[in-house]
Amino acid sequence: MTNKKAARRYNTALYETAVDQKLTEAVVKDFVDMKKSIAGSRELADFLTTPIINLHKKAEVIKSMFSGKLNDLTLKFLELLCVQNRINIITDIIDDFLDLVNQKHGIVTAKIKTAIEISEKEKSAISEKLKEYTGKHITASYSVDPSIKGGFVAQIEDKIIDASILRQLEMLREKFAKGSFNN
Repeated sequence: MTNKKAARRYNTALYETAVDQKLTEAVVKDFVDMKKSIAGSRELADFLTTPIINLHKKAEVIKSMFSGKLNDLTLKFLELLCVQNRINIITDIIDDFLDLVNQKHGIVTAKIKTAIEISEKEKSAISEKLKEYTGKHITASYSVDPSIKGGFVAQIEDKIIDASILRQLEMLREKFAKGSFNN
């Protein structure tokens, strides 16, 4: 929880600066690329999180590694994180920044599970229904979970929308157990 609070403090300042300099999309792109780099390299993840390496050395290495590849604002922000000894929570900071940008643009992320792989048309229909439900634009990621039998389960922020066959069967079982057969 502390990491999320710290991440939000840094990201609020970064977001305001990025908006002022019209660099929000550039910073988002940089962070998405960095997140992929960290996820793809155990050595980079270890380097960023280890407390053994001197903070100024980390800043130098990051500057030499990402100079010319990242926007100057992003690079300066990473150097600041090194100097402030917060580079070890970089993945939390990246995730929070991307969430903050989405929040400011009225976009929510939905994690949607279906029983089988579904077509793009079906994915669009589900996303459209969720957009109507939330009143926000939906960025969806889909996965397959055969245990839900049919339908879908969507998680949006802290809400779960369970439109699965499994859930409907559970509700029917509960009604039978209570002896209530009416709606």
